[in-house]
Amino acid sequence: MSTDTANAAHDTARGPTGDVARISTDDTHTFFFDHPLDHIPGMLLVDTALHRAEDAARAGRHAAGPMRVRALDLTFNGLCERGSDAFLHLGADRPGGRAFTLDVRQDEASVCTGSLRLEPAPRRELFTEAPGRTPGHGRPRRAPAELVHKRSSDNVLIGPLRQTGEHSYTTDMIGPPADRWPDVHPATVLVEAIRQTATITSHTAWDIPTDWQYILMSIRLTLSGTATWPRAPELVCRVSPLKGRARGGIDIGVQVDGTQVGHMHLRARAVPPAAYRRMREAASKAAEATA
Repeated sequence: MSTDTANAAHDTARGPTGDVARISTDDTHTFFFDHPLDHIPGMLLVDTALHRAEDAARAGRHAAGPMRVRALDLTFNGLCERGSDAFLHLGADRPGGRAFTLDVRQDEASVCTGSLRLEPAPRRELFTEAPGRTPGHGRPRRAPAELVHKRSSDNVLIGPLRQTGEHSYTTDMIGPPADRWPDVHPATVLVEAIRQTATITSHTAWDIPTDWQYILMSIRLTLSGTATWPRAPELVCRVSPLKGRARGGIDIGVQVDGTQVGHMHLRARAVPPAAYRRMREAASKAAEATA
């Protein structure tokens, strides 16, 4: 396991200006690797970017306190492979600034590009941790792990999905215990909960088979302020009729006590198992040809 203190899942290799980080290939971290994967998951790229940007912002003058993500916009140009090193290149708008551009590069190709913005906040956490449950109340109900593409129910971050309108579905985010993944950025946990919401909604609203492979194409998250929410949010997913099964976008509102505090638009491509195998075999042959 890496000794990087920002996140034990990361393995850093800093450049002369401290703006380059190597993406870890360590698959022992259960948040990112709940089950065997043939590529580096997008959430690990998200988390690496958030940690590195936070470090860079705190290095600036008068920026030593907690930081909160206000905007995150990422496009995934291809799968990040496990067979070779990938590096995050982070650029600040100005020295000590809080707005960043990023580019994840592997074998001279860009696999992820985007931007993010941070702001000082009273607390780094997005919401107050729920008080401990009293004996006899048990664990909160969770969505079926299969429908959010997880193996362990402990890694499911949302409750059961409920339909709340003709084209809308709602679920409750379940915040993990503070000691479960202390090295994972709070915004990464929120993004993963939203991804799980989009995934279960697509299976429910669009009737996509559960054995299809999802390939993340882009995420665009905005949060409206830096106040700490009093509780974990509701995630409200609005969908339109799918035009074919190949790809689609989903909008998810982040609500606390009926007030929207954030929004994320997610685009993904759903691929049948046989087509995914052909795609991966073709990518493997192309990598061997250029080696």
